[in-house]
Amino acid sequence: MTTLILSVLCAGIVALIASTSAGFAQAVNDRARLAEARVVIAIELVAEKKLGPCQIDGEAWMAYPVPADIARKYLGAHGRVTTGPPPASPRATLDPGGARAEIFCSNAENRARRDAANAALQPGERISRVTLGYTFPVFDAAGRTAIVIVEHDVGTWRRDDDGSRVRSSGETFGVAHIYRKRGKRWKLIATEEVYSALY
Repeated sequence: MTTLILSVLCAGIVALIASTSAGFAQAVNDRARLAEARVVIAIELVAEKKLGPCQIDGEAWMAYPVPADIARKYLGAHGRVTTGPPPASPRATLDPGGARAEIFCSNAENRARRDAANAALQPGERISRVTLGYTFPVFDAAGRTAIVIVEHDVGTWRRDDDGSRVRSSGETFGVAHIYRKRGKRWKLIATEEVYSALY
């Protein structure tokens, strides 16, 4: 009986150590992945120099998988590829110090701003707005190639000349930005069109 109790205790301790080690390894992996993601995404923000208020969803990453053909070509993967749950929000990843806090908002804030701007339109007046969405970077197994899908939504709203209603139109398009790490630096090496739609 004593031997059985000791065996059960030892098995429990081994399982606890294994789960603690796995949890620690996952935390280290998440921190490393977040650090690399911040570098890759920082390049995206540098390219978008004219961002105005509330142009990026700061609360949620886009949930769009890397298409199979692009994943195969750049990541050596078979089938569509998605990333695990991102360790931080877009706002926390893209702007951890809050240096450009005004460019981020939630979808609800974005809708409220749009609705207020539309309500203020005079007859015949028009406004345009560009918003951006990003997927969390997907990395290859070696951590040397990363893919980010970027969505541009270009919308236009115009109030009819008689002032009766506001009409909207626009285009949404997504591109995959492929980055490769050479030495310690990430560099954009290719852009692939993923989708586009008019509305």
